[in-house]
Order: sequence, then structure tokens, then C-alpha cells
Amino acid sequence: MLDLQFCLIFIPSTFSDSNFQSWLEEVSVKFNQLSDEQRNQTVDRIITLSGAVQLRHLYNRLEHLVCRDFLKLLPPELQEQLLLYLDPKTLMICCSVSRTWNQIISSSVKAWQQACTKFGFQVDRNFLIGDGPYWKRFFVEMNHRRLELRKGKCFDHQVYDRHLRKVTAVYYAKGKIATASESKIIQLWDCETDVCLLTLRTYASVASIKFDQNWIIVSSYLGHLISWDMVTGQRAVEYLRHVGAVFTFDYSKDLDVLVSGSADTKIKFWSLKRGTLLTTLQEHTSWVLKVMLCSFPRLDNSDHRRHLMFSMDKSKVRVWAVSVECNGRDPEGLYITSLYSIPLYTDDMNLFTPGLHFDNTFLYFIRQDPHLYGHSLLCKWDVRLGKMAKEIRLNVKVKALLGIGQRYAAVVTPLSNFGSSNFFAFDMNNLDLVAVSHLPSSRPSTPDCSQLTLGESDWLNGLDGKNDQGVLLAAGLEDNTVYLIKWLPRKQLSTSSDIS
Repeated sequence: MLDLQFCLIFIPSTFSDSNFQSWLEEVSVKFNQLSDEQRNQTVDRIITLSGAVQLRHLYNRLEHLVCRDFLKLLPPELQEQLLLYLDPKTLMICCSVSRTWNQIISSSVKAWQQACTKFGFQVDRNFLIGDGPYWKRFFVEMNHRRLELRKGKCFDHQVYDRHLRKVTAVYYAKGKIATASESKIIQLWDCETDVCLLTLRTYASVASIKFDQNWIIVSSYLGHLISWDMVTGQRAVEYLRHVGAVFTFDYSKDLDVLVSGSADTKIKFWSLKRGTLLTTLQEHTSWVLKVMLCSFPRLDNSDHRRHLMFSMDKSKVRVWAVSVECNGRDPEGLYITSLYSIPLYTDDMNLFTPGLHFDNTFLYFIRQDPHLYGHSLLCKWDVRLGKMAKEIRLNVKVKALLGIGQRYAAVVTPLSNFGSSNFFAFDMNNLDLVAVSHLPSSRPSTPDCSQLTLGESDWLNGLDGKNDQGVLLAAGLEDNTVYLIKWLPRKQLSTSSDIS
């Protein structure tokens, strides 16, 4: 230690360059041999011997060493990898640190795409080459939309007085809504222009209604179903009949089959185009409240058109395999096989909750557990394996399961207080609340809530900047009106918007 200090302090008044470099090397070697405490003492001695010029030089060097911007110094590849560890809120905060950081972070495509995915926004896989600022703007806009959704500020509520008597069935598809009432009048409306496109009359009150670009089909409380041609408005086929109200039906053009479920506890299969009865199933012991046909293609190339059918009553869900063997244009045979049943685990019939949804892999439904007061279970059933994949506990009592997407689920709950929210959408990954709104209280006209329908449903897969428009929800109310909730347009924002 003393040798080094002697070398540093007693320096000859003049040094040639070669002598100075030799002396500096000797000092460096001896300095490296010191302990940390000895090095600190040596530095302190040098500082006390330094003048103004040396201290300014030391200050400038320390500023670059101690206040070094490590993000700026990293290669671009490592910068992006580092940013991927940040959550979306921290990412936005870091943009405010400095202009340099803002430029680096804003240019990271992967960081902003990951932020979008974490918050449940859809990332267009056909547009992955977009620049970083584009994805940052997209994230900020969608995040602001998310915050507004949680406050219920994204929707416009409209009431239409379109019927003389109570509305009993409502159905929405592709910008159009069909309504039916106890006055035995069916109307098809354009939701954007509010123009009535078609008016039909039937001789019985309608329990359920569906339509596509070719057909409009209704079921009645008298036990029959009727289809009309959507273009001409002419009656096409009548399906006769059940001996009880037909609460639910579905159809497949591929199979040329219409299936109906009734209060007579039977499920009937009909020829969609001819109206002839194909077969009757009697596996249920109580009212059939939901039937649903879903395509389920075979892995091989055999000449069978295969579907799954789900049927639901108040105590169980049954799963069926339905296929038609084809020869030319006419089906040779309809094959229906009962696969298994799923108990709803309750003996209390008042705990039934309507809503059954299939995403080609999982079947979703609600279970009400009488031991969990004020709670519900969203069940995710693996259809291929025939077992429960997941049960999601919801801290609300669900009145109806309206829709399921890849990311979000939409439910209606009983109205607890006047003016309070009773429509909720939540993130199935973390149960975060996504959207809320208010729907006026109305007694269901059928056990499966056929007077209540979800509008556009693609947003349940995650917001993508295009699917937050059109109709959110439609309902027929007891005061003979139709209640529509529509999306409000988004507002243009700056990229410095709040993310809390």
C-alpha cells in the first residue's frame, strides 16, 4: 500500500512519454494487487491531491459510467428480448423515461404484440410485419376501449316499440334481427337502418326463432315448426308435430336435418326440405330445453357427414353422434348414437341455467351449486375425452350464459338493484372483468330465455379494432318492446393515454 502511494505522490516533476507509460504500468500492476479497502483509500488520496481540472475530468467520466443507459447500449436483438419481460403497464411507463427509451420501445413490434395478447386483444397473424408504432397505437386504442368497456361507457341503449303484445322470441345474425310476439307476428329488421325487411304471420305464438340467408324457421307453443323462404316470404315447410311446446330447435343443411326438442320430453328429427319425420328420441325424462347440432368432421375420408348433437334438460346434458350415409344427393340413412350424458349435479330444478356453447373442442355450460350461494360454475367439458377439463368459479349467480369466445365469456345475472349492471363479460384466463352493461328486468318467456340473444360475438375472441361495432345484445321485454344495446364508435386517442 505504501509503495503504491509513494509512486503516486512522489512523482518526478517531468516525465518523458516512455517513462510515464512505464510508471503508469507499474502503478496499475500494484493497484490490482490491493484489496478493495486499500483501493478505496488510494482513490480517496488521489481525489484529495486532484485540482479542479482533474475533478471535472473525474466527474465527466463517472457520469458515463454510473448513469450509463444500458438499454441504449444493448444490441437491438437484446433490447427487444429485454422488453418482452415487461408487463403492458410497465412498458407504457418506460416510454416516459426519456426520448431515447420512447423511440426504442415504440419501435419494438414483438413487445407491443405481446402486450396486446396479454390484455386479450386479437393480433392479426396476416399483419405481423407492421411497424412498432402501429402496434403501439393499436394497443393504446384497444386498451382505452377496454377501460371504457369496464365502465359500461361503450354502449348505446335503444328501445323499439314494434309489437302489440309481449315479445316471446328474438334472434340476431349478420346485422339483422328477427322478433316474434304473442300477437303471432314475425318481423325481420335491419339493425343499421332500422328498416323492417319482412313481416310474417303465423297461427300460434312463437317459442323460438332462427334464420339464415335462405330460411326463417320458428317453433310454436302448439308443438309444430314452420319455415319460410327468406327471399319470397312464402311458407316453405311445416313440421308436424310434438304434443307439447317446442322450446328449442336446430338444423343442418349438410345433413338436410332439423332437430327439435319439446316439453313432451322428446327429440324429433325431420327432413329439413320435405318436413317428414325421420325419427324420435325419448332419452330425456323432463322438458328438452336445448338442442344443438354442430359439425364434427371425421379424420378419415369416409362418405359420412358427421355431426354432434347436444341436448339439455334441467338435470343433464346428453351428447349424441349424428351422421348421414350419402349416395349421390339423397341420404340413405340417418344414424344417431348416444355417447354419454353429463349430470348438472343438482336436484333443485329451480337452479337450471340456460346456455350451451361448443367451440369444436369444448362444451361450455353453467352449473349452479346450492352450497355455493351467490356463485356459479362455468364448466368446460372436453367432448372427445368425455371428462371435465376445467371448472371456473364465478362470484355471481348467472341467469343465462349468452356466449363463449376464445378469450371472453358473456353472461346475464339477476338484476339486484334498479339501474345496476346485470350484463357482464369476463376474461376466462384470469376472471378479470371486461365489459358491463344494464339490461332491464324481464321475466323469461321460455325456460331457455329465447327472448334474449347476443348480437355480434366475434369480440369474445378478443378486440381487434373492427369487431367492436354493431349490436351487442337484444332482448324482448314484458312491455311489448325490443331492447337493443349497440356499440358506440371509438374515439381517436394519443399514444400517451392512461393504462391503469
